[in-house]
Amino acid sequence: MEAELPTEYDVIVVGTGLVECIVAAASARVGKKVLHIDKNDYYGGQWASFTLRNIEQWVEEHTASHQETKNTEECALEEGEKLAPTSDPRRVYSKVKLSWHAQKAPRPSINNTCSSEDDSKLKSCSDEAPTASEESATKDDSGEGSSEETTTPKAETKDEAKEIKTWSQEEMMQLSRKFNLDLAPKLLFSRGALVELLISSNVARYAEFKCITRVLTWLVNGGDEGSLLVVPCSRSDVFTTSSVSLVEKRLLMKFLEFCHSYDQQPEQLEEYADKPFVDFLKSRKLTDNITHFVTDSIAMVVGDVPCKEGLERMKLFLTSLGRYGTTPFLFSMYGCGELPQAFCRLCAVFEGTYILRRPVSSLIINSGNTCLGLVSEGQRFKCSHLVIDAAYAPQEYAAIGSSPKQPSLSRGIFIIDRSILPNEKEQLTLLRLPAKDGNPQIVTILEVGGGSGVCPKDLYCVHMTCQGYDAEEDLKIAVQRLFGCGATSQPTVLMSLYFNLVDLSACDLVSGAPTNVYLCSGPDTELDYDFAIDQAKNVFTRMFPEEEFLPRAPDPDEIVFDNAGAEPKDGDNFDSNTKMGEKDEATVNPENRTDEEKALAADEVLSSTKEGSS
Repeated sequence: MEAELPTEYDVIVVGTGLVECIVAAASARVGKKVLHIDKNDYYGGQWASFTLRNIEQWVEEHTASHQETKNTEECALEEGEKLAPTSDPRRVYSKVKLSWHAQKAPRPSINNTCSSEDDSKLKSCSDEAPTASEESATKDDSGEGSSEETTTPKAETKDEAKEIKTWSQEEMMQLSRKFNLDLAPKLLFSRGALVELLISSNVARYAEFKCITRVLTWLVNGGDEGSLLVVPCSRSDVFTTSSVSLVEKRLLMKFLEFCHSYDQQPEQLEEYADKPFVDFLKSRKLTDNITHFVTDSIAMVVGDVPCKEGLERMKLFLTSLGRYGTTPFLFSMYGCGELPQAFCRLCAVFEGTYILRRPVSSLIINSGNTCLGLVSEGQRFKCSHLVIDAAYAPQEYAAIGSSPKQPSLSRGIFIIDRSILPNEKEQLTLLRLPAKDGNPQIVTILEVGGGSGVCPKDLYCVHMTCQGYDAEEDLKIAVQRLFGCGATSQPTVLMSLYFNLVDLSACDLVSGAPTNVYLCSGPDTELDYDFAIDQAKNVFTRMFPEEEFLPRAPDPDEIVFDNAGAEPKDGDNFDSNTKMGEKDEATVNPENRTDEEKALAADEVLSSTKEGSS
């Protein structure tokens, strides 16, 4: 028989997106009673990561017709109370399209097709399948394809030289659990807000990270179609790269050194305080080539941003270098969906209650426009504060989908059979495609391989993100540049998924809701998590202005146990049912318990604790 669930809480959180999970963890950490509820059977919401089989199920759910259903759950209401029906969270997605480009079943091997008992048949079979070199020679002799780049292939790396496996849909589905495909992939600056929060709160122990190993850019020289180049990030990169001249190297090094400590030289910025960043770059006599690297791949801003903002982005990039690796960025192992779960673990340790697969039908609002709680499966839950994903919120609180031109993110997920720029070792790659040379939008591209736990070995996952309204159209140029030229050295797309997600980061989510209801937006277009962290802090501060936001949680080895290592004596009782009168009052009295002792309760520690640690 299931235990009856408590019905009164300090905070109820609806939805398991990153912002909601941070708020839930912060609330539980300061001793608030938290209920965290979600209709899905997985954590993360719009920030989730899926296996290959689960991403297909997700697509099926979000391509099915959305039929508005009336909430029929009955709940006893008191005088002056009313119900505000919640919304279908699928409303934030549109134009979801999954396509398989790999063959359905594996091709029979040459050994099977040619397995004949007599050698003449084997010879006949091999004659019918000319080698690549013979086929190339035939083309050259006939004059066909002589203009194609493939007739004079470039020198191959070890990675390219090895035979590329031909994958089938069946083979990939058999390895479904090795995929962790992100709905909202992002990176962490090594000295960014999320890294500092993970360290200060001790949530970092619940997650693993890997450093991005290279940053690429797309550079067009003269009339060529453009090519991928490695961005020189560090001092050694600047002096070893062949993509900038010797004079440019000196200019770039001098500028990077200035940006690292620009705030200590305010006199050099007075003239450009209200001017665009690109004007300041021109004043430093940077060439167009260096300006491209600086704006598109290091500061990662458009040229018309204010000078101060551009310099701040430069400094964040430079100060993050070398902390954990050769680039400033970290990627969450096993997908970015691990981060919401990390904060959920902290909340659970501090006695937060979690219920998945539990839909919320309505919010309960009184005559003073204050939320009293919610209704789920006919049961009423009361709370002082309600935090809710804006996708679940009643339509009058967040008018999602009311305008066909509502800002949205265009997303593309591609599984490919080799890297976009092969290397001897597997690389984690960041590429920012600028909005020029025919590309209509800035596209942020992230390539991750099997070493990051997001796909099987020898496969790569490429994420593309930009602002737009039609993902397939918005990402068309980026897809053509990386996959679409048909060259043998380019990767083959095995599966593609496009979708659009409403961007609520710039929307007013406060004025339309009751004062104790806090709406949380989903992912934004920025590369990092700063907006989500700021939003979570803002929500928590509005609820509990006197409390500290996510104070550090103790490590297990920092907690000292009474009678640690001692043999039990006659009369000692280590059973969890020990009566309170049989223990020391200073240990049992809740007023005298420390945060460390309260944390132990979540792990069902049977022995009592001392106050503090020696």
